[in-house]
Amino acid sequence: DVRFRTGLEAANLLVAEAKRRDAHETNFIANVESAMSCLGPIFERNPRYAFVAKQLMEPERFIQFRVAWIDDVGSPRMNRGYRIQYSSAIGPYEGALHLGHHVNSDVIKAFGFDSVFANALTGFDVGAAVGGADINPYDKSEAEIQRFCQSYMTELAKYVGPDLDQPTMGMGIGEKEFGYLFGQYKRINIKSSSGGHPFLSARNVKAPGFGV
Repeated sequence: DVRFRTGLEAANLLVAEAKRRDAHETNFIANVESAMSCLGPIFERNPRYAFVAKQLMEPERFIQFRVAWIDDVGSPRMNRGYRIQYSSAIGPYEGALHLGHHVNSDVIKAFGFDSVFANALTGFDVGAAVGGADINPYDKSEAEIQRFCQSYMTELAKYVGPDLDQPTMGMGIGEKEFGYLFGQYKRINIKSSSGGHPFLSARNVKAPGFGV
């Protein structure tokens, strides 16, 4: 650990540490730089928060898995699925699912880092998580989307639940896709809710779609 004398110096040291560890993750680095530039004055007044910020630069868990499905002509397809469970400091994980060709581990990690702050500002006792897959849903038939969502949830269901991690809507995930995901989760897990809290949340539908 390196000592610092000012809040700005602390912010710069944290950005340098992120670049040292994850230089290839350009989206994540850009989000860290943006956040640290805002947090510098806070580090100036409360230096201990710089050490908290250092912890927040490392997610608690990053899950990557294969999503195998069949298209309309019977050909096997394969995509990458992701779920980053970034922070459970203030409650169970919660966060959007995104579908698109742009989705990769860097994008998911960047969104996950941002969701730590976004979810903390909602007033709900929820942690931060983000997930998705590198598939373009807009050039797929409804049947293909259904098969893909079922395959994605078959694997994701191992890591989510009402008291652990609640996925929400995001880019490429509307009510229809959400229904396919929830239906598959129900088939896998008979108990889909706990303590009166429904599993799979539609809260803040618009914000996650814009990476907020």
